[in-house]
Amino acid sequence: MIFEERLDVILDTLNKEKKISNKDLIKKLEVSESTLRRDLDHLVEDGKIKRVHGGAVLNIEAEELSFDTNELTNPTSKREIAKKAASLVEDKMVIFLDGGSTCNLVIDYLRGKDIRVVTHGLMHMAKLMENNIPTTLLGGDIKVKTKVNLGLVTLDQLSNYSFDIAFLGANGYDKDYYYTADINEAILKKTAAKLSEKAYILADSSKENLIYHARICKIDECELIREDK
Repeated sequence: MIFEERLDVILDTLNKEKKISNKDLIKKLEVSESTLRRDLDHLVEDGKIKRVHGGAVLNIEAEELSFDTNELTNPTSKREIAKKAASLVEDKMVIFLDGGSTCNLVIDYLRGKDIRVVTHGLMHMAKLMENNIPTTLLGGDIKVKTKVNLGLVTLDQLSNYSFDIAFLGANGYDKDYYYTADINEAILKKTAAKLSEKAYILADSSKENLIYHARICKIDECELIREDK
């Protein structure tokens, strides 16, 4: 088994089992202890896993980046994703636009379309008004770090809608789930997806195999749009 295949097997196993012993990995991969150590060291350096006594676990992310920080990361990939997302929007649609930097870029490509946007993203409002896009801003408690409204009020108002399309952000994804750092944001995203005819996750390839504690939904419940898909 070649190097890349071994890494895929390790990550796939951890995605399913969350933790595995070195002994079991050596048996599964049919490699020496020194080869396994090099493979695991490579995944640690990539930030994919953490070494624990006698084995390895997935590297579950704890830190949530602010909107201002996210806005500066991978701008080219995010803009490509935004173009793909906007191309799916047709006149007369009502769309849910999640908070986040990639969703914010979608607005740049919606000018002139006869649509209505519903959002909880405070960061979107200036662009939406500049582009003369009819918009409903959901109320709720302001979360300053990610510049969105959240909470019971937000969910209650959201429940009054049905959407043609929902565009949702995610902090990470693997072969099983989409993830975010805040359980309240995860609940809102999941709800918006259920209220939509079609729901899309907008996430670039750097977020693959980044795992957070809050699950948004299973991977087959939303379609992923990323720069190379």
